[in-house]
Amino acid sequence: MRRPPPASPASTLLRRGRVSVTAAYAVQGMAFAVMLTNVPTYKDRLGMDDAIITLAVLWVCVCAGTGSALSGLLAARYGSAKVVTGGLIGAALAVLAVGFATTWPAFLVAFGAYGLCLGSVDASINMQGIMVERGYGRSVLASFFAANAAGGVLGALSVSAAALADAELDQSLPLVAVVVVAATLVLSRGLLHGAETPAPTVPAPTMPDDVAHALPSASPSAVPLSTIVVLGAAMLAYPVADSSASTWGAPFLRDILDAGKVVAPLGYAAYQATLIASRLFADSWVARAGRVTVVRLGGTVGAAGLLTVALAPGWPVALVGFAATGLGLGVVAPLAFSAAGDRAAEAAARAGQATTVVGTSAVSTAETSVETVTDQAVARLNIFTYVGAVLGGALTGVFATADALRAGFVVLAGLALVSAVLARRFRETALPETAPPETALPVRPAPDGTSRP
Repeated sequence: MRRPPPASPASTLLRRGRVSVTAAYAVQGMAFAVMLTNVPTYKDRLGMDDAIITLAVLWVCVCAGTGSALSGLLAARYGSAKVVTGGLIGAALAVLAVGFATTWPAFLVAFGAYGLCLGSVDASINMQGIMVERGYGRSVLASFFAANAAGGVLGALSVSAAALADAELDQSLPLVAVVVVAATLVLSRGLLHGAETPAPTVPAPTMPDDVAHALPSASPSAVPLSTIVVLGAAMLAYPVADSSASTWGAPFLRDILDAGKVVAPLGYAAYQATLIASRLFADSWVARAGRVTVVRLGGTVGAAGLLTVALAPGWPVALVGFAATGLGLGVVAPLAFSAAGDRAAEAAARAGQATTVVGTSAVSTAETSVETVTDQAVARLNIFTYVGAVLGGALTGVFATADALRAGFVVLAGLALVSAVLARRFRETALPETAPPETALPVRPAPDGTSRP
């Protein structure tokens, strides 16, 4: 009697991958928060003025954008799992170098190296996240972004703990580097590789003709640049608002609304708390209402929140506005990457490479093609994260005076509305649904040259 196969091997693979990818997002968020919240300490230790600090922040954004662009090339050659692992270890070494920097030029070199690794990891963990989401056949990417934000909170708390202990940078940052390396060595074992990811079981040729004709035609094996630009413009409000809330929030509450020292930091805290909450629930919202509806509501709520902050007569109303901003805009970025993953799958399908035939010796290049197209799209879209950070810094300079802060939040509300207006570009894939992870088995080459699940 034939023994039944082991239960749900693909499901086990995906669950392990999901845990590892979640951990990667959290580790990245923790390291990023540690680096940024230590900026005042860098300034005091190295005797840097505000101009050099501004240059350093701009420099790390430029380097991160470069790292994001390079990650697409690296992932195509080595796979996104290796880019995540190498990028996190590189980031840990850069954190270590920053801790031991004794001059501001050395600091800028180390900070730039961290930026390169930051961009490459940001992009490659999104590649991994989309791979997991595609395997599950439902929205899960927002939960990864929630882990990233939670890691950021942990990183900020660790900096506070180091300050309470009077730890110097050359004591605290090496400890952070060790934690990042140790966590990376553990989580790297569960990261997904294209050949291991459960594949679609419905052939691409079964797509309806009207759907096939609706897919991008200018570049059948890549996501059109215009699509990336539109998705990037739609999610731009999030990094701009995030940068601005952290920079303007406390001064606005203190200088405009006469909030005390205890209340002033609560604006950003309210924003961050609801942002994490929205990302925890966003996947279930997408399952119920669809991605387009969630993005449209998110952009609208975010815009309403920012407008509430701008018009607030007192700090309690402003806190409500900051909370609404996080609740609304928190969903936009993860769903933009989900949409990019869908557009990549459609582009690969149009090229006739979007399926792997399970259980035969004729295995197409579908997984490799879809993975490569996705990685390229994600690497390009991720650049908009740093464009938004730079834009947020520029707006901070323009609206830095107390009289202009209200106008600044009105401008941000307008950017948030762009997300709502462009929400229809976040549509779910037009491809046939894939099999669930419990039934879709990964295809692996057998020793005799055939392919087996």
